[in-house]
Amino acid sequence: MKTLQTMLIGPFAGCLLVLFLAGAVQAQTGQMGGQQQPMMQQPGPGLEVSDAELEKVAEAYMEIHEIRVDLQESLAGVTDPQSAQQMQEEAGAAMVQAVQDSGLNVEMYNQVMQEVQTNEALREQLTSMLEARH
Repeated sequence: MKTLQTMLIGPFAGCLLVLFLAGAVQAQTGQMGGQQQPMMQQPGPGLEVSDAELEKVAEAYMEIHEIRVDLQESLAGVTDPQSAQQMQEEAGAAMVQAVQDSGLNVEMYNQVMQEVQTNEALREQLTSMLEARH
């Protein structure tokens, strides 16, 4: 069983999954309005994150983690690629909704999660928040 800190410092795939799924969902539903926007923006040096914003990230992270676990379990028995694709799209939309329900947008969530990867103090603070929610 992984600790929360290990999960946070692991590959970007888990933390930034929302960004890529959001892009796919928006592209399929036409929500991008025809404008090409970069998929990922690098946060400025030393992104400042308030405690309130970090609490929102923690809330979204917990929901996203639950959605990912559910998706992995659901995909285990799926053999049809179209069904798997549909399940992934639905999970992606649910992840985007979880971020928005927490009061953040996907871009801000991903910027904070990028900063968590490199900022040990911020990572420890987020880890504490996640452990308190567990």
